[in-house]
Amino acid sequence: MKRNRYTITMLALGTLLYSSCKHDYLEVQTIKADITTDKLYSNYTYVQQQMWNTYSYLPDGISNLNLEGATDEAEATNSVDPVQVFNYGTWNQYTNPDNVWATNFDGIRQANLYLKNKDKVDINYIKDKITSTDSTTYYNARNNVKFMEGEALFLKAYFYFELVKRYGGVPIFEQPLDYNDPNSWKNVQRNSVDECIKYIASLCDKAAAIIPANLSPYSWYESGRVTNGAIKTLKAKALLYGASPLFTANGSTTTWAQAASAAHDVIAMGSYSLDANYSNLFGANNTSSGEAIFFRRYGAMNLIEYNNFPIVFQNSNGNSITPAENLVSDYEVLVKSGSTITGSVPFDWTNPAHAAAPYTNRDPRFAATIVYNGATFKGTAIQTYFGGNSGLPKQNATKTGYYLSKWVNQSVDLINNTTTNHAWMYFRYADVLLSYAEAMFNAYGPSADPQGYGMTALQAINRVRQRVQMPALTAAQLNQQAIEHERNVELSFENNRLWDVRRWKKGVSYFSKPVNRIDITSAGVYTVKKLEDRVFSAKMEWYPIPQSEISKTGWTQNPGW
Repeated sequence: MKRNRYTITMLALGTLLYSSCKHDYLEVQTIKADITTDKLYSNYTYVQQQMWNTYSYLPDGISNLNLEGATDEAEATNSVDPVQVFNYGTWNQYTNPDNVWATNFDGIRQANLYLKNKDKVDINYIKDKITSTDSTTYYNARNNVKFMEGEALFLKAYFYFELVKRYGGVPIFEQPLDYNDPNSWKNVQRNSVDECIKYIASLCDKAAAIIPANLSPYSWYESGRVTNGAIKTLKAKALLYGASPLFTANGSTTTWAQAASAAHDVIAMGSYSLDANYSNLFGANNTSSGEAIFFRRYGAMNLIEYNNFPIVFQNSNGNSITPAENLVSDYEVLVKSGSTITGSVPFDWTNPAHAAAPYTNRDPRFAATIVYNGATFKGTAIQTYFGGNSGLPKQNATKTGYYLSKWVNQSVDLINNTTTNHAWMYFRYADVLLSYAEAMFNAYGPSADPQGYGMTALQAINRVRQRVQMPALTAAQLNQQAIEHERNVELSFENNRLWDVRRWKKGVSYFSKPVNRIDITSAGVYTVKKLEDRVFSAKMEWYPIPQSEISKTGWTQNPGW
């Protein structure tokens, strides 16, 4: 979706429309507009641009990829990467590298501005210009104004979800309060976690009633805008979180059965399917995949390649996020009889057969996600052993012994500065299936389907595994650990691990353990070594409210902070 951003200078306006989005892939247009709010929102063209502006507050997945370095999945190569503040445990209410409080409340304000003023939008001038019996342009504009209400509701719900998964309960605003005006916040109180989850779900229900499931009659509605499937997926994700241990321990009354029902609503649409090729989901044409539900287009760029190409390639800047051995060891090993797959087992460095050929016969998602020693990348054999072409002690070499493959497009030529299309997947169908599997398992067990949805927890998780030819699990094998494992290997580097571990209340278990690397000699001797100790305490499962907000409102800080 092409999105233009208007920077509007308003003199003597009671409300201010602006964008904090800093990314140059948005086409910025500046319009001097000394106009009233009423006049602004009566202009159909301006209103459309205001809606595109609201989209710009969605998370920037590619730029935020370094947040994976705050999980057990990865390590930032740059020793002064801001994400290290998380790993050292020195972040707090004053210093938080992921402080998105203001950004999301600004986005909520933009959505509320549209919702408050939507009835002022004037499209009669389009009708007045019709000189034939064809009124298509007018009816398209009328539908667009209505659909933008659904988009505003969805985006508002999305921004609230981004806040609640970090901070817990936050204030619910129906009116476009100005975040930057301290007076407007003085008497505002935080809503409870339960109220927030229910509110997000209610916004999604309202949005889904506006934007139809079948958009084919509306060819003018651009790909990349909010769809009915995206709305239902957001609701399903919010309810999955609401049913999870961290949220129920803090007052959420959402049940696993409700989360399963919401995920089923997406599945039952029949609009999405698993891509037969896992790697397609992270390539230049991923938005055309039947698995794509909601995404952010970046257009042609090469930032992620400059940052993450192995350093054997000229102009790779070494500002990489590299997979940790903790993640690598989580990919299973296929058991084969000849070329026939007969099963799979956990990888184990103490198993002599595994240690002798550690990257052979692994879960296919391993090679699609990770560049390992001996892997071929752009026709070059990558050497991450000590002294190898992409290994230590070379400057900016990976510290973990691995490089990232997911999202990195090998067609890019860094010497000639070529680019390729990128799009970040906010929601994809495999995540829905895994959410359904988790909710169904916790509600009804591995093999029961008392609601007649047509799919059990076991069947859902096995659909995801079998897409990459991984052997099906049995009912006896499906447990919480198996669910956590499957989400880790399927959704790594997709902004899930940081939140999954928290909602499971397992941050201390996963994130306080050392992050490991693989040490490799030129003779091919592999040794797992500790790379870095990590600090994570129970209080860190919620972010602290920024101290500036505590000072402004007098709220009680989140526990432990």
